[in-house]
Amino acid sequence: MNGVAVQGDTQNKNYNLSAFLVHNYFTGNDLNFRTQAGVTRENFDRNTQLISATGLVASETNVDQAANTGVNQTRLLQEDSGFFVQEEVNFQDKVIATVGLRGDKSSNNGDANELYYYPKASVAVNLNEFGFWNESSPWSQFKLRAAYGDAGNFPPFGALFTSYNTFSTDGLLGISLIGVRGDRNLESERQKELEFGTDVSFFNNRLNFSATYYIKTIEDLILQAALEPSSGFTSEFVNAGELRNRGIELTLDAVPVATEDFTWNLGVNFYKNTSEITRLDVDPFNIGAFGATLGTFRIEEGSSATQIVGIGPNPGDNGFQKFGDAEPDFQMGFNSQLIYKNFDLSFVWQWKNGGENVNLTTLLTDLNGSSHDYDTVYLDPDGQVGNGPYRVSQLGSSAEVFVEDASYLRMRELGLYYSIPAEVYDDFLNGSIDNIKLGFSGTNLINIFDYNSYDPEVSNFGANGIFTGVDVTPFPSSKRFLFHLAVNF
Repeated sequence: MNGVAVQGDTQNKNYNLSAFLVHNYFTGNDLNFRTQAGVTRENFDRNTQLISATGLVASETNVDQAANTGVNQTRLLQEDSGFFVQEEVNFQDKVIATVGLRGDKSSNNGDANELYYYPKASVAVNLNEFGFWNESSPWSQFKLRAAYGDAGNFPPFGALFTSYNTFSTDGLLGISLIGVRGDRNLESERQKELEFGTDVSFFNNRLNFSATYYIKTIEDLILQAALEPSSGFTSEFVNAGELRNRGIELTLDAVPVATEDFTWNLGVNFYKNTSEITRLDVDPFNIGAFGATLGTFRIEEGSSATQIVGIGPNPGDNGFQKFGDAEPDFQMGFNSQLIYKNFDLSFVWQWKNGGENVNLTTLLTDLNGSSHDYDTVYLDPDGQVGNGPYRVSQLGSSAEVFVEDASYLRMRELGLYYSIPAEVYDDFLNGSIDNIKLGFSGTNLINIFDYNSYDPEVSNFGANGIFTGVDVTPFPSSKRFLFHLAVNF
């Protein structure tokens, strides 16, 4: 059988230059100022070359010995620069206020020399510093805070220009479009976030609570919008509208037990986010996954940015039926640490409630008749056809069976550690060792979910925020077992 050789090389040349100045000024009436200013410069240069050779015979490995060769090169060059200034005013730790401004420019913007300015401001009031309660009070801290800030996202590399591929016909070289039209006027996204929060502590900081509510708006939203095929292109990157995220984050930390030999630390956090496309300057379009027949994501004004739609028996005004949303209803985390003398036991759990995936792994096994529930009957409303044949029968009529709830409860980490008593190694290396700790830990050890595939925490398109949760025979999250040895000198 003829052989194949693939040889590649990637060179990354990046540098990051920055300079900062910080000046502190203290007055006689406890009004303190901190002034900061700085400039930054970043350069990214990546060159990837890949040679694929087929038709090698015997033990040949050189690519020039192959019957067919293919050469692919990808180059990325990006230059970013900017500045920032910030002023912080602190009055007796009672009131702390900050104002600042950042300016950025990038070669990825339509105008590489245009500076985009991003202001920010915040204020925090520590009520516990005003003397409203005495030292014997259970209150340790009571802070109110508010903040506003702008930030920017540069357009992706290559979005400004229309790129071409080469091809040859009968030895004649030519070029062809790759389907993505460039936009030379593309600008950075602008994120505007307003948040309010409070931090409260009791009993000498043994009980701490934090709450934050935020509204985050993204203007000049960069999307890869679909184009009419008659244009000669399939899509283009455009500043297409506005996206709004609203959410809440809650955190509770406690030390329920603290004795000479035993300490228990406990933490719980809760977070929820809701998104909406509040303005869209192009026609609504589908994006991500593998089309409306199997379930896809749709960008349209007034709807969630992560909604999952498809063909179905009850389509809406847009011609599609909504079957779910990749955004979870909420997520929670639980962490606990128990320390008894020299032993330390800790674990972390994560609970994701709600949020759907487009599950195509089961469809692929259905087509081969090898799904684990192929003959089990519970999907067919008439109770006659097995799950596998029923899912296949829905191709072309409804995407509902391919959209599944992706909730899960997972033990993210479990660790057990032992600190060796100091007297064991006090005389070793002339007493230069401060601490020796042994341990064992594991990640993703327990996974609880009702999802008809390997793992609900998957996405074949990576961590892209708009169309996560597409499941096509992925590798599930790895279980890892680690042994630890830490020696401090």
